[in-house]
Amino acid sequence: MTVLLDTGILYAYYDADDRWHGPAVRLMSAEAGRLVVPSPILPEADYLLGHRLGRQARAALYRGIVEDRFFVVDLSAAGYRRVRDLDERYADLGLGFVDSAVIAIAEELRIPRVATTDRRHFPAVEATIGLELVPDPP
Repeated sequence: MTVLLDTGILYAYYDADDRWHGPAVRLMSAEAGRLVVPSPILPEADYLLGHRLGRQARAALYRGIVEDRFFVVDLSAAGYRRVRDLDERYADLGLGFVDSAVIAIAEELRIPRVATTDRRHFPAVEATIGLELVPDPP
C-alpha cells in the first residue's frame, strides 16, 4: 500500500541517532507500495540532512529520488488552493505551507496513509480529513 512521507520521517530514515529512525526504517523497508514524497518537503529535508548530517546524507536522499526509491509529486493548481483553505481552516494550529501541502497531496492522490513524526499538527486533522498516521511513535 502506498504511503506519503513527511519531512520528519524522511529525515529520521537517514539519521541513525533520531528516536524515530527505527520506526522509519521498518516502515520504509516493509512498504510494498510507493514511497511518495511531496515536493514541498524536499527543501526542509535537504536543509535538515545537510545541516545536521552533512553532504553525504543529502546525497543519499538525492540518490533515492534519482534511483526511483521515492516518487516525488508536486502540488496541482487545485492543490495550492487547498493549501490556502487548510491553512485558514486550521489557523489555530499554525499548519503552515508544508503540512498543508502534505495533506492536500494526500487528499488529491487519495493516499490516506501519511508517515510522519509530527504528532502536534497531523492528529488534529487526522479524523476530519481521513488520514491514517504511521508509524506508531517510538
